[in-house]
Amino acid sequence: MRHCLGIFAALVITGLVACGGVESGEAQEEIGQQSSALTCSATCPSGTITCQGSSCSAVDGSHVQCDGVTQFCPPLLCNRATACESLNGRACSPSGSTRGCCLVGQPTGACYCTVNGTWTCMMSPEDP
Repeated sequence: MRHCLGIFAALVITGLVACGGVESGEAQEEIGQQSSALTCSATCPSGTITCQGSSCSAVDGSHVQCDGVTQFCPPLLCNRATACESLNGRACSPSGSTRGCCLVGQPTGACYCTVNGTWTCMMSPEDP
C-alpha cells in the first residue's frame, strides 16, 4: 500500500512540475492579483444585475453580493412591453434563458427562450 502511495505522489509531483504547477512566489502574487477582481451576475425578471469585488456570489432571480454588499433584483415593471402576450413568440437569445413577464398587470408570468430562438410564455387564462 505504501509503495502505491509513493508512486502516486511521485506522479502527482512530476505532473505539477511538467505542467508548470510549481512556480515562483512572484508568479503566484500575479495570479492572486488577477483573481481579486471577480465579476458576478444574476439574471433578474427585469434584466441582468452585476457587481465586482474580491469575493462575490449570485442567485438568479434574487441578488448579487460583492464584498458583503448585496444588490437585489429590481421589481419587474408591468407595461405593454413586459406583458407575456407581447413577448410570446418574439425573438430571443440565448436559447435556454428565462425572463419574467406580466400576467393581467402582475409580474407573475415567466418566459423561456426555446431552441428555435423565440420566447414561450405562460399566458393568462383570459388570453386566446
